[in-house]
Amino acid sequence: MIDNDTIKSILARRSYKAFESTPVGEDILETIIEAGKYAPTGRNRQAWHFTVVKSEDGKKMYKEALEDMIKNGGGPKGTPPPVPPNIIVKPEPEFRGAPILILVSGPASDDLARLDCVLAMGNMFIAAASFGVMSGWTHTTVRDLFPDTEVKKRFKIPDGNDVYAAAFFGYPLGEPKDRGPRKEGSVTVI
Repeated sequence: MIDNDTIKSILARRSYKAFESTPVGEDILETIIEAGKYAPTGRNRQAWHFTVVKSEDGKKMYKEALEDMIKNGGGPKGTPPPVPPNIIVKPEPEFRGAPILILVSGPASDDLARLDCVLAMGNMFIAAASFGVMSGWTHTTVRDLFPDTEVKKRFKIPDGNDVYAAAFFGYPLGEPKDRGPRKEGSVTVI
């Protein structure tokens, strides 16, 4: 494989479960978000919206929203739990220690918004890794928490948008586990 800085960042990226509370510099955070804005988008619409949660009030609001969601059986108020009953949904207290949570939302009416938002998050993962800042997907946030209109309002998600990607960002706590080899047979060349 050819070795360059971009490839190194891609291969260094891990999904972390625990972070140091050390703040990420504003210049680094701005660069990470800018990288997200340069992700490919269908028809170049760039219809995404980035919500950065890093204040103590924002963290408290997130924690309370998660606790409310869990009290309601794992889903937004008034809906059945979206996960099978044998799966336990646990809160992710204090952002797993990370100083930042980034939400990427897009128009619910746009058939390509989900893909665009996930591509933007992927760009941010790679940009963050290039600075030694790691990330951790939080699928619980997207799947269970943000379908709730009340929660969307609290986090200032634009009207008509759904949250399609959410991740914690920060400096990793501890050393990464070995990723191990990639699955064989996942590539077909015709």
